Amino acid sequence: MSKINTNFDIPYYIFEEIVEYIDFKSNGIDKASKWNNILTLLNTAVMNKKLSYEQAEYIKKTFCRE
Repeated sequence: MSKINTNFDIPYYIFEEIVEYIDFKSNGIDKASKWNNILTLLNTAVMNKKLSYEQAEYIKKTFCRE
């Protein structure tokens, strides 16, 4: 099984959304719509070849707090 390179650049617009999502969750504000927006951005980044599928899955597993 191959290992994913976890040292990759996340597009800034996705990074901003993840930071805002984590901030909301740490303050007790449930924002499922924010996470859905992040998923859409990740899928779009994969389609536009800004991220690989494996990188997008890694981000989903690492930052999802649902």
